[in-house]
Amino acid sequence: MSLTLWSKNPLRPLKPILPQLISLGIFLFLWQLGAMHYGSVVLPSPRETAIALGRLTMTGKLTDALVTTSFHLLAAFTLAVLLGITLGITAGIKLWFHKAISPIISALQGIPPIAWIVLALLWFGTGNAVPIFTITVATLPIMFLSAVEAIKTFPTPLLEMASLFRTPQKVLLTDLYFPHLFSSIFPSLVAGLGLSWRVAVMAELLSSETGIGAELNLARINLDTDEVMAWIAIVVFSIWVSEYLLLRPLRRRLAPWQYIQPTTDITDIN
Repeated sequence: MSLTLWSKNPLRPLKPILPQLISLGIFLFLWQLGAMHYGSVVLPSPRETAIALGRLTMTGKLTDALVTTSFHLLAAFTLAVLLGITLGITAGIKLWFHKAISPIISALQGIPPIAWIVLALLWFGTGNAVPIFTITVATLPIMFLSAVEAIKTFPTPLLEMASLFRTPQKVLLTDLYFPHLFSSIFPSLVAGLGLSWRVAVMAELLSSETGIGAELNLARINLDTDEVMAWIAIVVFSIWVSEYLLLRPLRRRLAPWQYIQPTTDITDIN
């Protein structure tokens, strides 16, 4: 039977990721057209970029830069998430604290990352402190605002029902408070992680001698556009990996109810 189903629909195993594959194919096609039109000096082709990527891998530059940037990103993003969510929950519960800290969060949100990089260079000099500090202050407002919104939109009727049935605090924490909080802040986690990658590369480009940003700057100075495109591709791929292999599996594990599918699919009946 499985052979019969395969012969009828050979793309069935690829159905879950088929839209992504189609969009990726269209993107690569347009990229190739642009490379043919402008030339490899301005826009290297996907093949030339892949060759440069292989060269970076063989020389070990890719591993060293990726480890350095990942360290900057994970340290700063973890700090921003913990601090932002803690402050956001407190502000959502305590009105006076929300009024006191809102102007500070608005100021942090209004200052562009490039300004934070300049200030960090003046305060800390070059080194790991600049990207870690810049990523933290750029990402923290996003996490703070999402946590505040999660507290404000908490389903009060469910809490009243739980109080009526004298639900234990442990059950409330694991089955009510945490699932609602995680569901509300997950989109901000994805947005914050993408922003963290961009800020990390920018900060390393301007302030560091190691990391993806530093290597990207070196390739720019050498007018090695193949390598520039390779580093850009690495950043994009790293964002995809961070979202689809880290955050989404975490969401599937902590919020499995959001992935429940109907037992019957109309396309399967046909």
